[in-house]
Amino acid sequence: MLSSLFSLLLLLNLGVHGQTYSIEEPDLQAEIEAKAKSPAVQQEAEEKLRKSYIADIYLPDVKEKSKREKTFTYTVPEDLIIDGNLVAKKGQVVNILEKVKLTTKYLFLKDYQMPLFEQLSKKDRNIAAVVILGDLLPMIEKHPNHRIYMGSMQLVNKFGITGVPSMVYQEGTSIIVEEMPYVTKH
Repeated sequence: MLSSLFSLLLLLNLGVHGQTYSIEEPDLQAEIEAKAKSPAVQQEAEEKLRKSYIADIYLPDVKEKSKREKTFTYTVPEDLIIDGNLVAKKGQVVNILEKVKLTTKYLFLKDYQMPLFEQLSKKDRNIAAVVILGDLLPMIEKHPNHRIYMGSMQLVNKFGITGVPSMVYQEGTSIIVEEMPYVTKH
């Protein structure tokens, strides 16, 4: 009975008793936007963005021309079945470059070696620059129609690059890493 009475009281509008006060809360989005527009926050964001364009991997400049071949093989750890079809058996060694083609040539270089990229890209538009050391932003602004990427240590290690400039491209079922001396003033 007591629970029924309590339920009935909850359903009834008992009105307003006592003083009421209006509470205004700031608009959260407006607060965030106002803080984001502050000069200190904008300057910090611009500085972080600017620093994100700086590549910092050191490799020596190539002194002698060299060319080496690299294969990318993979031992299948268990049967590879795609859409019900057996693609590769457990223990089978697969050359990844038979299935996946590297269609672009990649020139690994430092920022002051960009004249080489400019020279080569005039002859072959299928070249992308991979900058390992230097400031990418001026290069991207100067060459908006070219592919310019930031290099990573993972790529350098994967392709076995020991000096720059180095051109990486596919030939048949192998990757070719061609190191070429290039004299620049810097």
